[in-house]
Amino acid sequence: MARTCVVTGKGTTAGNNVSHSHKKNRRIWKVNVITKKIFLEDENRWVRVKISTRALRTLRKKGLKVAIKDHGGDLSAITPKKYVGITPKAQTAPTA
Repeated sequence: MARTCVVTGKGTTAGNNVSHSHKKNRRIWKVNVITKKIFLEDENRWVRVKISTRALRTLRKKGLKVAIKDHGGDLSAITPKKYVGITPKAQTAPTA
């Protein structure tokens, strides 16, 4: 999932290079994905997302949350990361 756009879900695709003699060789097309920091105004925080340059144009027009919902994605990709394996300190009552 390294080269996947958060908004559109575009990823690497595969196909054939076809020469003049119609020999077919396998090749891949990679998506132009960049890492971008975007400010969410309603949550008052910065979010770092991997987004294709094509979808970046859509973001400037619609906004991040609307663009993700329009393309059928979920907002879990931009939620803040939780610390895994760390538990809060246990609150103990004072002993008498």
